[in-house]
Amino acid sequence: MPSHSFWQTSFPRRAVLLSLALLPLSGCSSREVRRHFEQMGKAAVDEGLDTISSGIPSTGNTVMDELVRQQFRQLADRLRAKWGDERIASPTEYVKYTDDYNTRAIVNFETGSIRVETIASDNPRTVLEKAIITTLLTPEDPGKVDLLSDRAVEVGSQPFLYNLVLDHEGQPIRWEWRAQQYASYLIQTAYQQDRSQSLVRHFVSFAMVDGYQSNQQRHYQEYVSTNSQRFGIRQPLIYAIMEAESSFNPHAMSHIPAYGLMQIVPTTAGRDSHELIYGQPGTPTKEYLFVPGNNVRMGVAYLSILNDRYLARVTHPQSREYCVIAGYNTGSGNVLRAFDSDRSRAFDRINALSPQQVYHHLVQHLPYQETRDYMRKVTTFERKYL
Repeated sequence: MPSHSFWQTSFPRRAVLLSLALLPLSGCSSREVRRHFEQMGKAAVDEGLDTISSGIPSTGNTVMDELVRQQFRQLADRLRAKWGDERIASPTEYVKYTDDYNTRAIVNFETGSIRVETIASDNPRTVLEKAIITTLLTPEDPGKVDLLSDRAVEVGSQPFLYNLVLDHEGQPIRWEWRAQQYASYLIQTAYQQDRSQSLVRHFVSFAMVDGYQSNQQRHYQEYVSTNSQRFGIRQPLIYAIMEAESSFNPHAMSHIPAYGLMQIVPTTAGRDSHELIYGQPGTPTKEYLFVPGNNVRMGVAYLSILNDRYLARVTHPQSREYCVIAGYNTGSGNVLRAFDSDRSRAFDRINALSPQQVYHHLVQHLPYQETRDYMRKVTTFERKYL
């Protein structure tokens, strides 16, 4: 995301702390930060943590952000040894482990599929049934769910799957008695096993309702409408960015780390948006960013920063929107470099092209395939919300 010096900077491999000290965090998109640390390779973890998430930052401190990345890697190592894979929570997929990491729930907001499984050898059906109930009752509030440990979920408030999953009687699941009833039904009708190497996995699979993403879109409609008016960003673009970033997963997080529906990195877009919203420097916490209203406000504020500040010299509104979409993913510096290494010439070249020519130039010349694909994805999603 946009930098103090406007242009992102690339760094050779070096020690984590030195890199953190030198990386222009307010100048990089979340993807730039991620690529930077992937180039560095995995840093060694000096000691194990019983609770992987014990060091998750609440300050946006850059060193603490690197600890989160280390904790993701450490969790991956643990899962590889236990499960033979590295299935970890991501922006579009909720993954929660319980029972000493022997049981997990996987909710894919991109495909609408849900799988609850256990490798427990003692009473696996009972363990699985309990895990199904917990999954169905898991609250929408991410503050009550620790995705980087096997800590038990605090149930009781509105479930995040409420109205997204209907039971065998076609009813939404809010209370424990109905979750218990549906879990028993799934154990009786959908229980399966598979073997992977020496592991026996006991699981059930079920799906969200048809049109679940439309349900999620409506769920966040008030936040989108309010911030669209406040910051002058069109609602279809906001929804399209949200769908591309998280598929409307309220528990969305990544190892960058980025948090929430619009995948805000505290130390990059978070800082820029904080200053615009509150009129003073600051870094949002993960707790703040996991509140949907806060996250949408910050995401839309950042879109307005790209539109009104960093890319304001693009004269055609549609051309500027294409540049903003790419900039949300890769940073405005990379967008301009796709046209010219000189900032002023880049703007001149963009303004000499039609919007369609700008779009085609971006999908052909942006430096990363991920951003080219992101452009296509967001513009396709946007048409759904017109």
